[in-house]
Amino acid sequence: MASRNAGGAAPAAMFRLRPPPPMFPYPMPHGVAVPFVAPPPRFPMPHRAAAPYYGGAAAVRPPPPPATLSVEMRSVTAANFEAELDLIGSLLPMFSILVVDTEYPGAVHRPAAGRREGQLTADERYALVKANVDELPLVQLGLTLCDGRGNLPRAPGPDPLTGRPVELAWEFNFSDFDMAADRHVPSSVAFLQSQGIDFHLARTCGVAAAAFREKLLSVLPDAHRDQLTWAAFGGAYDFAYLVKTLGGGQPLPETREEFLYQVREMLGGRVFDAKYLAESCGRGDLRGVGLRGVATNLGVPRHTPEPPCLAGPKSLTACRILTSIRRQGLYPDGGACHEGVIDGLQ
Repeated sequence: MASRNAGGAAPAAMFRLRPPPPMFPYPMPHGVAVPFVAPPPRFPMPHRAAAPYYGGAAAVRPPPPPATLSVEMRSVTAANFEAELDLIGSLLPMFSILVVDTEYPGAVHRPAAGRREGQLTADERYALVKANVDELPLVQLGLTLCDGRGNLPRAPGPDPLTGRPVELAWEFNFSDFDMAADRHVPSSVAFLQSQGIDFHLARTCGVAAAAFREKLLSVLPDAHRDQLTWAAFGGAYDFAYLVKTLGGGQPLPETREEFLYQVREMLGGRVFDAKYLAESCGRGDLRGVGLRGVATNLGVPRHTPEPPCLAGPKSLTACRILTSIRRQGLYPDGGACHEGVIDGLQ
């Protein structure tokens, strides 16, 4: 991760295009996506046993990143989800860390009157997550891939406007939420609209969760799924929606223990929560400050123009945080001591 500059401010990265309102916050795809492929890695890929992304005394800190890159956030709908998931599947052997974020229409189930969420037990918090995820459809899934050194897949050519290399991340837009029929929190929906989501357009052009599930399962490598690493920032809802989606929309397990078991069984590989890692490393400036606060205090580059607060950019920021935690050596074992811990459900 790039270090802070002499003035103390985090250096700026660039999104390739300013999000155009009022449709999806990124340019709508035109039919089949351009078949981007990743260039050869700049560094040899570390063998997982010798230099795992997280864990073990042999964990190796990644080198400083190259010059600031541009990021192309690829908007995914029904028109291009199969091509984009095929591309993602082809990249997994080189970029086996998947960092996710989700957007959903608010939390209609809340703690009982007089109790705050922080006062609940882990089992009570899971019961709330389950109640909301079981009832509410997924609106967006952000997905950022990286390798063990924090490198993202790149487009084959530079950004024509800046000449910088272009990294890739994805934002999947779903069609299942019906604002006229489904329960939701009006203020949450209004916020998502203010960030650029058109829910009527999503109903028409978004991908159905069932179709997404079928295609995703076809590209996840069953034989090598144990070599994947999944991560999120404050991931209780993110992992819950992944389990719901991969489970075909079935209700989540009744107990927290059963849910955590399903996370391991369905996703395979390893699971980390960047928020829990940040708040448990001993640095007071990383506690209770949220995604952007943690990113700022770790020196994660800002994006200009400021991207919308939606699933794609948030998964990208979570990925940068995860890499920065390891690069700065905040854990002697790279964070392996907290493998499998999901913030709020521990």
